[in-house]
Amino acid sequence: MQRPDNNNKGAPLPGQNAQNAPQSLGEIYDDARVKLEGRLTQYRLLHSLSVADIADLMANVYEVDPEYARLAGLLHDWDKNYTDEELVGRAERFNIELPDDPRNMAALLHAQTGACAVAQEYPNVPPEILQAISRHTSAATDMSELDMIIYVADMIEPLRSAPSLQLLRSLAGNVPLEELFIKCFQSTLEHLIRRHRYIHPGSVAVWNAYAAKEHAQKRKG
Repeated sequence: MQRPDNNNKGAPLPGQNAQNAPQSLGEIYDDARVKLEGRLTQYRLLHSLSVADIADLMANVYEVDPEYARLAGLLHDWDKNYTDEELVGRAERFNIELPDDPRNMAALLHAQTGACAVAQEYPNVPPEILQAISRHTSAATDMSELDMIIYVADMIEPLRSAPSLQLLRSLAGNVPLEELFIKCFQSTLEHLIRRHRYIHPGSVAVWNAYAAKEHAQKRKG
């Protein structure tokens, strides 16, 4: 496995211009599949392929474009192999807003930097896919159905072995997508709290937004 590029901060990332870039989503998938062999560890590559498969299945169940879901699943960890220091540098390079102390959340940055890098590498990737990539770690208050599918697929894909995932997997396809996403998001927050880990401020805002929505629905009922 080769390391992703991490030098020449001011230079454009290596990639293809719009003229010779793959055109269809299928062509992009095939090209990215090969490139990921040089960007990711073997486990992370298998994880990305597994997320793509699960996202495809979920998309068919929840009536979301399966081609979009499959490609977003494959690409979601495009920048995962960078170190925390490198990710902070890439975030600055892409003008991504950082919290006061980025060291506590550097690992989350690969979602946003990866989306920016994918946009440069593959200019024909639709913005909906880029958004789903960028939101698969800390989520957002206005998650689209595709966003939620990638977030959930990343968590429940079968290569992950945590016992707590069995319940979440059993819910997939049996409860509404938003309910499934919230259950997965709650599980992530509980995991971070148990391990005394930093919680991204944006994730707190996401939880509060969905909690407020749930309370409002209960009052109406």
